[in-house]
Amino acid sequence: MSDRQFTSALRRAARMLAVPLLAAFAACSSVTPTTRPGVDTATLEQRARAAAEAGNAAAAADLYTQLAATSSGSVRVGFLLQAASLAADYGDNALARRRLNEARTGATPAQQQMSGVLFARLELAEGRPQAALDLLAGLPQPLAEAAQGDAAGVRGQALFRLGRTVEAVRTLVDREVWLGDSAAVLANQRLIWDGLRQYPPATPPPPTGDATVDGWLALAPLTANVGADLRRALLTWRQMYTTHPAAAGLLAELLAAQRVTTFPTQIALLLPLSSPQRAAALAIRDGFMASHLRNTAAAGTAVRVYDSTQLGSTSAYLQAQLDGADFIVGPLLPGEVDEVIGQAGFVPTLALNFAGNDTQVLSSFHQFALVAEDEARTIAAAAIAGGAKTALAFVPSSQRGYEIRDDFQAAFEAGGGTLLAWYGYEPALTDFSKPVAELLNVTESRDRHRRLQANLGVAVQFPEPRRREDVDMIFVFADARAGRSIAAQLRFFAAGDIPTYATALIFDPASTARDSDLNGLFFADTPALIAPDATATAVRSELLANWPQRIGLLRFYGMGFDAYRLVAPLFSEDDAAWPVRGLSGDLSLDAQGRVHRVLPLAQFRSGRPVAVEAGPRAIDSSLIGSR
Repeated sequence: MSDRQFTSALRRAARMLAVPLLAAFAACSSVTPTTRPGVDTATLEQRARAAAEAGNAAAAADLYTQLAATSSGSVRVGFLLQAASLAADYGDNALARRRLNEARTGATPAQQQMSGVLFARLELAEGRPQAALDLLAGLPQPLAEAAQGDAAGVRGQALFRLGRTVEAVRTLVDREVWLGDSAAVLANQRLIWDGLRQYPPATPPPPTGDATVDGWLALAPLTANVGADLRRALLTWRQMYTTHPAAAGLLAELLAAQRVTTFPTQIALLLPLSSPQRAAALAIRDGFMASHLRNTAAAGTAVRVYDSTQLGSTSAYLQAQLDGADFIVGPLLPGEVDEVIGQAGFVPTLALNFAGNDTQVLSSFHQFALVAEDEARTIAAAAIAGGAKTALAFVPSSQRGYEIRDDFQAAFEAGGGTLLAWYGYEPALTDFSKPVAELLNVTESRDRHRRLQANLGVAVQFPEPRRREDVDMIFVFADARAGRSIAAQLRFFAAGDIPTYATALIFDPASTARDSDLNGLFFADTPALIAPDATATAVRSELLANWPQRIGLLRFYGMGFDAYRLVAPLFSEDDAAWPVRGLSGDLSLDAQGRVHRVLPLAQFRSGRPVAVEAGPRAIDSSLIGSR
């Protein structure tokens, strides 16, 4: 890196601290400002701050100079110091010196210290690092808190230029005590990295015993690497310094800077090929490769497959990075995603499931899953679009069942509907007459009949028990076996005319038999199965021709196909590419990096699913949490 580049890096860091420093200068003023009549100083100062925050240092410096001309005392000095600092930001050292000289009169002791720090900064910018250190050493001690962070920044940079690497690193590491936010800390870490690159030690310094300082010194010999060599070196360094402050944001930034292409040259695919989920993993792999082979524009891209079961998810994830992967797809199992998420952020990643915890991750980690939550939200949106206002729900009596109920309820109520009641059934249940009767209030009707006969002591003619009449739709989370029993009982209790919607679990695509017991039920599922476009039709034909035994795994095959198609917009961070029409649904990306699906609906007719319209209006994607 040249002196010009290094100076540019310093200016970037200075701009990150510009607003806190301006506040510090203002805090040094101890008297009420004296202004000229007719001057709106509040508006002028607001404009100056806005210009500084927008990075327009020249305009901000001019505005602060105007403010100084309308003020007196320490307030005037504060404005002049702000103008000097901003002039130094954009490289006008002569102007900065003039403003500092003007600020000598009326300065408070704290402002004198700030002025001394700025003079030292100018000495450094003009190539006199020892003079900068001498100026800092001559400042009255102790320094005011407002000046300590800036003084440490100048001192650390000057020490780097003088070849005193260990002292420079230690000074800048200690400086983080005075930095107020993560952006300022990251800017400080860039100063250390740039210092190590520009002024690496002639010989490796001996260990200091300070883990943070020693971790930085271990980075020094890596700064000469570029491209893939730098990536491997940084990832290897991180294995030794996993808790080092630079092992998060700065490392991710450095690795991201190595990406110079619009599409990855190497993709890693992590799947549990040796696990009980092998069949699903193979279907995802085959769909992924089928999509890759269709992409003629990515002929130079290599795909490497890693067995996350055999290697272990974290080992496979790290090995893929060390092997030079520009993009990682996987792992697949929820537990595996939880294991790697803490290691993520250094190579763009699309996990094939959702994490089960709320670990904060960097924006380069994305998650894509075939989950029933998307189906429940799609059903809620479709029912609302069809005019439904009230609903009942059947879900398994389990944590998973209650999660799906909650997602359906939240989406249905967000559209203006009301979940009147729900029933949690035992998954092993075979007779659904009682739960269906209870949810439809039929049992309550029968109980009233019994109580009346008992009270009168004579037989009472009573019409057939009637179900509740306030229900617009029924939501069901069940497999085909339970779904058949629920549908039969709904018809028995004269509720067969209530639109009933189920998740994709109700449909087994591998079954060739007609399932007439499910006739009338609506369900949400992937386009590849129920509403294929030309691409999905071709993919399905290929699957039937080559692997007919895998047709039951078409959802996973389509997921793999879509995962590859998502690589391009995620790698290039192209927001305009969303939503993506996929075999798994219309895919959108939320602010947390999760991919959501909008799905088509089908209805069982003559025992087979037939694609249907969602309702009188199109599905409103805002009801299902997409952006």
